Amino acid sequence: MTAVAATLYAKNRLPKHLGMKNLFWTAYSRGDRHDTIRKLKETVAGYGDLVDFRFFSDISIVVTIEIQERNVNFLYGKLSELLSLDEAESLPSNSERERVIYLNVTFARATGNLTIDVPSVPG
Repeated sequence: MTAVAATLYAKNRLPKHLGMKNLFWTAYSRGDRHDTIRKLKETVAGYGDLVDFRFFSDISIVVTIEIQERNVNFLYGKLSELLSLDEAESLPSNSERERVIYLNVTFARATGNLTIDVPSVPG
């Protein structure tokens, strides 16, 4: 963050998300994609907010999570029970400061051909 942005943030004149520090995590799943995504949503909901979800065929997804800094290590621990997470730096903190986590999940069973069945509409 620039000195000007830091000053504006301190004076509550800069949108809060511009003062957040970002974390980038990478994970792999050998499980069923739909089941893993469902469990991922449930896990994140217990610690923070899932604010964006982007699919890249059936190969991977990128999830954006907003979370209080004090919950980052707890979320990492729970996600590591569900996914194979690359190592990330520990963040011991009791701060309520908001953090943004960008989580990239790659699915081992992916084919690269995501198909979505669209139901027929009468008329």
